Amino acid sequence: MRSLGLCFALVLIAAAPLLARGRDVSGHYERPGENDEASLDIKMLPGNRVKVTGIALWNTKNEKYGPNIGELDFEADLKADAASWTDTDGYMIVIHFTRKALDVTEHGVAGHFGMNVTFAGHYARTAD
Repeated sequence: MRSLGLCFALVLIAAAPLLARGRDVSGHYERPGENDEASLDIKMLPGNRVKVTGIALWNTKNEKYGPNIGELDFEADLKADAASWTDTDGYMIVIHFTRKALDVTEHGVAGHFGMNVTFAGHYARTAD
């Protein structure tokens, strides 16, 4: 009976999704703002990597000229609950995962996505 329980536990471990420090960071995350907003979709990949896609908007209240838009689409290694990516122009984004949220910092090129568009800030994980 004990070996059956051990076999069952091994099957569960083998079937479990890739985790960052014991948890899956996959999901949809949002950062609302008064005149800007952003969202990120994170998907765990094999080899402790993440796929990040997202959109950020600034000037969302301007109906005549519409918002300025920035997009992200990259893969990165997940190390110690953080993932980072650097673009060819020197722009760098760092994503720090917490329990049900994430925090984004940006470094390098100002205006990488256009006037005032940024992914920086605190994001809450939504229900997907």
